[in-house]
Amino acid sequence: MILILIESITFTLQLVNKPFSYALTQLSHALIESLTSALLFLGAGVIVATVGSVFLQVGVVIASKAIGFKSEHINPVSNFKQIFSLHSVVELCKSSLKVIMLSLIFAFFFYYYASTFRALPYCGLACGVLVVSSLIKWLWVGVMVFYIVVGILDYSFQYYKIRKDLKMSKDDVKQEHKDLEGDPQMKTRRREMQSEIQSGSLAQSVKQSVAVVRNPTHIAVCLGYHPTDMPIPRVLEKGSDAQANYIVNIAERNCIPVVENVELARSLFFEVERGDKIPETLFEPVAALLRMVMKIDYAHSTETTINAFGMLLQATAKVKRVIAYRAVLDDKGERLKIIAFSLAQAPDSVL
Repeated sequence: MILILIESITFTLQLVNKPFSYALTQLSHALIESLTSALLFLGAGVIVATVGSVFLQVGVVIASKAIGFKSEHINPVSNFKQIFSLHSVVELCKSSLKVIMLSLIFAFFFYYYASTFRALPYCGLACGVLVVSSLIKWLWVGVMVFYIVVGILDYSFQYYKIRKDLKMSKDDVKQEHKDLEGDPQMKTRRREMQSEIQSGSLAQSVKQSVAVVRNPTHIAVCLGYHPTDMPIPRVLEKGSDAQANYIVNIAERNCIPVVENVELARSLFFEVERGDKIPETLFEPVAALLRMVMKIDYAHSTETTINAFGMLLQATAKVKRVIAYRAVLDDKGERLKIIAFSLAQAPDSVL
């Protein structure tokens, strides 16, 4: 670039004694050629500096997928959004600011050396070379300082922006905590379940039950019954999902019958609380179930889980006891039925 400027100055000095029109034409052509060469040289320097700064920031990244064909690349809607996005506007402002600042730097130095340029025709070739060399040196210093400052500021801004984009909002933090820890209600229920398991109350309730009613996987209900101490069956324990599986495992380990009855399991689970007696509407199905399981020797059976629907059909003909006596007083008080729940022996005619 220095050689280009030296040649330009030498050519200008040679035109001092030429006619004005001729000198102006020749000088214009020479100026255009010199500026074109200088701009190409400066452009190459800018490209090298830009690529170098990117390389220093992120290193070498080979992305083969980036050059592949994607339909969204030719989508006018997505391209319009990219062109007028906030990122594009910010980059445009940064580029415009760089052009303006570089123009100001060049204008300042040319203005500073303007008086010297006017004296170049009287200075001679050696003096002109020194002046131009000094100008080029200070132009390079100004441009390098400017790009160093811009690079530091841009790097700091991009670093801050990336960290800010990667930060999670308060809602994201709450959602992540909820996903990791689980729903608060489920967490509370798990703690209750763990405390029950640690204290042994759940296992003890299962061991005291005479049967466990469940649907295939989600619900398990422990039924307790004793002819004298607990004449009306009670729900000793119940659970769903993981707790239901835990109840079934304890029951199978302790040879307690596990009966699959979807409708009865759901009714007991949703209608009866722990420790409560079963309601009147469930007397008959519970009594039939208890009559069935209490006649099976589960200690010598290889299958502890029985389908209640099939077994009830086989057990109906074998029932030899009164399951329920009912006592209900109607609105008019005209008749009275006695309600009681027992497994007392009764003649077949009662059934």
